Amino acid sequence: MCSERLNVDKPAILGIGAQKCASTWVYQVLSDHPQVFVSTPKELDFFSCFYDRGFHWYERHFAAGLGSKVCGEISPSYFVDSEAPARAKAYNPDYKVIVALRDPIERAYSNHLHDIRLEHLPLSNSGFEAGLENNPMYVDQGRYGTHLKRWLEYFPPEQILVLLQEEVKLDPDGQAKRVYEFLGVDSGHTSEFSAQKANESYLPKSKQQEKLFSQISGIMNKMGLEPLVEMIRSSKLFQWVKAGNRQDIRQLVAPMSETTRAKLTAEFEPEVLELARLLHRESLPWKIWSDLK
Repeated sequence: MCSERLNVDKPAILGIGAQKCASTWVYQVLSDHPQVFVSTPKELDFFSCFYDRGFHWYERHFAAGLGSKVCGEISPSYFVDSEAPARAKAYNPDYKVIVALRDPIERAYSNHLHDIRLEHLPLSNSGFEAGLENNPMYVDQGRYGTHLKRWLEYFPPEQILVLLQEEVKLDPDGQAKRVYEFLGVDSGHTSEFSAQKANESYLPKSKQQEKLFSQISGIMNKMGLEPLVEMIRSSKLFQWVKAGNRQDIRQLVAPMSETTRAKLTAEFEPEVLELARLLHRESLPWKIWSDLK
């Protein structure tokens, strides 16, 4: 293996999460911008999980983007990782950092649905309270004030853009324009992904069918047939077949109890207030914010 650093410009975009907060939407609206290159896969997790692989491993993911005005990656694991901000700053102090957040209670519940979909918890024991007891990251991921403050210790406010998922849903094109302006690329571009929902929680009716689709896509990608895979995936027939194999997971999992919501509201209160202070906002478009008033 070559030990020399690749001759590529350093990536300038760093999407850091949080998990289940529209990071896939950010990736998508960047991926089809003609002046932007984002890594494949989306989540490199270099500054959190794979820092020991070195800069050569990291930079080779951007070699294909040499002709782009800016390039980067989106790894939601970075937001909560205590070492990621210092590592990122040491590598590129000029990073443009993008953060996407949502109501922390709704984020925790979405995290729970994701865990069930990945079978980290059995559907037979799918109550949200069981998920809270099983996975402490439901709460830790939502400590927005603490985590954002840590990133602000290494990157100035003008290098950090904070998006709120609720505002993305209300005005996807407007929020995409904010992202483009922040990065200094053509803000007149309209992404085909801006109004699309990403990573909706579902369970497959047939796991075998979903696994087969995934295996076929993987084989075709290895054969260099990525454009054909994308064409098939975007076809109406494929979308119809895919939709027919999905069931809304929210119809299978009970909502959280009001007692649990009240406890989480109290738990997150100082974090939400700190976040509003850091963002210089008088309000946030979240249910937890109205519950605090």
